[in-house]
Amino acid sequence: MNRHLAASAIVIAAILGWATLHVFAAPKGDAITVTGEIVDLHCYLDHEAKGEGHKTCGITCAKAGNPIGLLSDKGELYLLLGEKKHSTANDQLIEKMASTVTITGTAVKKGGLQAIYFTAVK
Repeated sequence: MNRHLAASAIVIAAILGWATLHVFAAPKGDAITVTGEIVDLHCYLDHEAKGEGHKTCGITCAKAGNPIGLLSDKGELYLLLGEKKHSTANDQLIEKMASTVTITGTAVKKGGLQAIYFTAVK
């Protein structure tokens, strides 16, 4: 019986360790706060669609699974990602499409792409 209890404790500890590393691990990068407009990246990259006149289309694109980005006041474009693994920005930011917001999170740049794993939006 004690061996079963010890084995169960080891399995539980391994699962908790894996979950901590994979679910709660913060992305590696610099803390950042950026103000800009929420855009759907498909239309913005294709024909620079943005603003209130593109809001309905942007929401439709985001609901279809196209990624959401932040076009900063300085003209920088960021892919927006959820902070936790297996989460998207779409579900949390879709209603802010075409709005100016301030995003706080972790900035990551790789292979010419820049993204923000966001933690807060105002």
